[in-house]
Amino acid sequence: MSWISRLLNTQDEISDFIGRAVSWMCLAMMAVLALEISARYLFNSPTSWAHETTTMLYGTFCILAGVYTHRHHGHVRSEAVYHLFPARGRAVLDVITGGIGLVVFAVFFYVAWEFAYDSWVSNEHSSKSTWAPPIYPFKSVLPLAVGLMWLQSLVHFIRDVRVAVGIDEPVEVVEQ
Repeated sequence: MSWISRLLNTQDEISDFIGRAVSWMCLAMMAVLALEISARYLFNSPTSWAHETTTMLYGTFCILAGVYTHRHHGHVRSEAVYHLFPARGRAVLDVITGGIGLVVFAVFFYVAWEFAYDSWVSNEHSSKSTWAPPIYPFKSVLPLAVGLMWLQSLVHFIRDVRVAVGIDEPVEVVEQ
């Protein structure tokens, strides 16, 4: 196995790890919501923090789960014309769209980085509840996730280029 293949596989493993790790956030969200429901309806004492906590956990879950979904080609795409092409033709189309995606993710990363940086510098706290938690750690997840999406997109791009120029044989993506 070449060093390039090992590097690409390492990024795939990172994306898989991220997906497995954030899947546990669903249990955390369920626990917080169960606690809130119990406090509200059994003890008539709603919390001031549960809604905001689950919102932050859910946002973190969704954006990081996108990395795992992208790794497994699980995002929706229009395939009406795509499957009319042979495997190498599809790789060429993927190189074109993947190149555009890399540029878009690079711009998005820059914007997300500024967004998170400004939040850290201003020591931003939520104004949505009396709890007022710091939200800069959660805003930091955005550039992290976009960076991981960019890396996974780069992996797909490199593999597609290798197929398009005939270095590698096309591999059919197994939908999960």
